[in-house]
Amino acid sequence: MDPIALTVYKSPLQKIRIGKNNDGGYVIVDIPDIQYNTLLAGGISGDISFEEHFITKYNGVKCYAFDGTINKLPKDNTNISFIKKNIGANNSDKLTNIHDIINNTNNIFVKMDIESGEIPWLQSLSNDQMNKFEQIVMEFHKPFSNKETNTFNNLNKSHYLVHFHPNNACGVIDYKGIIMPNVFECTYLHKKYFNTLPELNTESIPTKLDQKNINWKPEIIINYPPFVAIDNNILLNKDECNNITSKEVNNFEINKTTKKTFLLKKK
Repeated sequence: MDPIALTVYKSPLQKIRIGKNNDGGYVIVDIPDIQYNTLLAGGISGDISFEEHFITKYNGVKCYAFDGTINKLPKDNTNISFIKKNIGANNSDKLTNIHDIINNTNNIFVKMDIESGEIPWLQSLSNDQMNKFEQIVMEFHKPFSNKETNTFNNLNKSHYLVHFHPNNACGVIDYKGIIMPNVFECTYLHKKYFNTLPELNTESIPTKLDQKNINWKPEIIINYPPFVAIDNNILLNKDECNNITSKEVNNFEINKTTKKTFLLKKK
C-alpha cells in the first residue's frame, strides 16, 4: 500500500461526532437532508452507542449489526437487527459478506471495526456495490503490504478520504518513509458530494472532533503529508517521481518527521 493512497481531503460539508466518548465514537460527514436506507455495522462487541446515536439522528434507517464473537447485543434495541456472524469475503456458517443486503438497497452507511477483516471484505465488493455507500467509516489494522494496494485504489475511485484519526492504543510504524499509526480510523465520503475537485486537508490531526481511543495514552499527532498538506501541495516520495517533469516541480523539502526527502508537486 502506498501511503499516498491515504491522502486526506477537506470535506465539503460539516463533520460531526457520533457515538460515545473515546473508543467507539467516530467522526462522520453530516449530509443535509440525507435519507439513509441502511446502516451496516460490523464489529459490535459491548458497544452500540454509535448505532443508537445514528438511528436516532437519521430517523427511519434500518440498522443491521454483525458480530460473531457475541451472542446478543449489549442492550436491547428493537430498531437494530443483530446477526451473529462476522463480516468477511465469503458466506459460511460463521461469516457473511452481506452482498445480499447491499444488492437490495441503496443510500447505505457503512461503519466497521472488524479486526483486520476489512481488507478481504472490501476486496469482495464490486464497483457497483461500492457506489451504493454514501459514507464509509472504517478502522484499518496494519494494512502495510502489497495486498492492500488495489483495495485502497478501488476505495479512492468512488470516495474521498475526508477524515483520518490514529488509534492511539497501537503505536506507530515507519512505513515507506512515513510515520504512520498501526491502526487508524477513516471516513470516506462519496465523490458525488463534491462539486469541484477537493482541496487537500490542512487541519492538524487529531482534530477538535477527535477523542483518544485510550484515555490514559497520548494522542498520535500527525501534521504532515499525505494526511495534512503543506500549502496545498502533494508530497511524493522522491524515488517515485521519475515521471514528474521539471515544470511541475516546486522544490525539494526534508520531511521533519521522517528525515526523508520528498518532492513537492503543486496540486
